[in-house]
Amino acid sequence: MRGPICAAAALLPGVGEGRLAGHRESCLRCRAHDARRRSLARELAALGAEVAPAPDTLQAAVMARLGPQDAVDPRRALAARAVARHAAAAAVAVAVLAVLLAGLARRHSRATV
Repeated sequence: MRGPICAAAALLPGVGEGRLAGHRESCLRCRAHDARRRSLARELAALGAEVAPAPDTLQAAVMARLGPQDAVDPRRALAARAVARHAAAAAVAVAVLAVLLAGLARRHSRATV
């Protein structure tokens, strides 16, 4: 069973003083954990700037999620939807303003009669 000292040693890998350092040197589980961590760090460093090719199906999957697009500019449909949203919001704002102005005008005309 993994004790609290092993858990602390795993959470604080850079701490090298005191009780944790002594535990790491004597505990086989912690030494194995540190060895795996160092091995993984070496493997990641060896990858360097290596670029993994994208799967052949990635482009099709992304385009399927985006929906129908313009062949010239695939972002056009997205931009058109954004313009439509802004136009709808502006139309609602104008309608609310017209209702408010009509109510004020009606109130004003009743007050003067």
